[in-house]
Amino acid sequence: MRIYALIAFFLYFISAGAIAAAEESMASVAITMDDSLSFGGKSPSLDLGGLGVWQVTPVASALAFSQNNPQGGAGDISNAQLLIQKSEGDLHFFMQTGLYSVPVLGKPIVRTLSNTVDTYGYIPSASLSYILDQNWSVTAGKLASMGGYESTMTFQNLNIQRGLLWDQTSSVSYGAVVNYSKDDLSLAVTWNDGYYSNKMNWLGASGAYQLNDKESVGLSWVGSTSGNGQNTYNTPLLQNNSQIFNALYKYDGERWYFAPYLQYTLIPVNGAIGITSQYQTYGAALLANYRFPGATLSGIGHAKMSLPFRLEYIQEKGGTLNNVNSMLYGPDSSAVSLTITPTIQLNGFFARAEGSVVRISNPEPGLGFAANDSKRSQFRMMLEVGLLY
Repeated sequence: MRIYALIAFFLYFISAGAIAAAEESMASVAITMDDSLSFGGKSPSLDLGGLGVWQVTPVASALAFSQNNPQGGAGDISNAQLLIQKSEGDLHFFMQTGLYSVPVLGKPIVRTLSNTVDTYGYIPSASLSYILDQNWSVTAGKLASMGGYESTMTFQNLNIQRGLLWDQTSSVSYGAVVNYSKDDLSLAVTWNDGYYSNKMNWLGASGAYQLNDKESVGLSWVGSTSGNGQNTYNTPLLQNNSQIFNALYKYDGERWYFAPYLQYTLIPVNGAIGITSQYQTYGAALLANYRFPGATLSGIGHAKMSLPFRLEYIQEKGGTLNNVNSMLYGPDSSAVSLTITPTIQLNGFFARAEGSVVRISNPEPGLGFAANDSKRSQFRMMLEVGLLY
């Protein structure tokens, strides 16, 4: 870890020293961001001559939390990353490297170093994109997965924690995506390894249409095309053999931002790999954000405040009791969650607090909360502060 950190900071300071060679920063960072946070727009750029202009964007944040059932709390780094990209010309490059925490509602919080090592490593994303023309592009590498709405890293999302519906979708896959966009229509097709399984047996497609300057709709499907018996922390047996469908509506107005969506997942019977019962989940979520009027602070910069919140419901159908495999909290279990995350950002600096509660119904014995897995609810408080350069 120490060697990696030294390399990361060395790259950052080298890039900062090269700003004079490329005075203009690139306009955006090639990573999905939701509505409440944005980059400060001051990332150093390096003009490497024939290799083009490259941008290096630091991301740093710390996280603290307290919870009940079980009672506990701690503090840790939530992000210590460099985003490196080239986004000019026909060939684009993007790499995300560093440490990251991925807290999830209703799940134990894993320390950042352990999460990084045990999930997607020190480079959770790296890809090459070829821009064929103004409508077509192809991207290949280690990519954010298609399916669902929320992204993986804390700073990319309205809320600090990932949601109940997100937990049924894959996060990172090796694969390729073909993108097409024209006017108000965007389409994409993907071939990948699903839940980071190293078996290229997943296909997917998505489409989005811009209804007007404030509203859009989208549909997506992604799923396994053949059985895979792998069962690890990164590649859970059930989810890695699933079919995932999503329908999304988005409204982006002057003050309000709404993103309600529906999600359905199906895992068919496959006795050859140990799936002896069909599983399904039905989910609905509302993600929203209210933007307060911003304020310009003399000599400091522009401060923006917002109030994101998320409401979710998910239900599991199928499966059998006393089975080590479950999509949620056992057959016919369900869960509801509410998350509220007041946020303030001043230039690249941000701070946000979060309160969340998860309530589960009809859990299988042993799959609840607390030491004896007997509690049906969990309340969690969080605080995250950081810098998006």
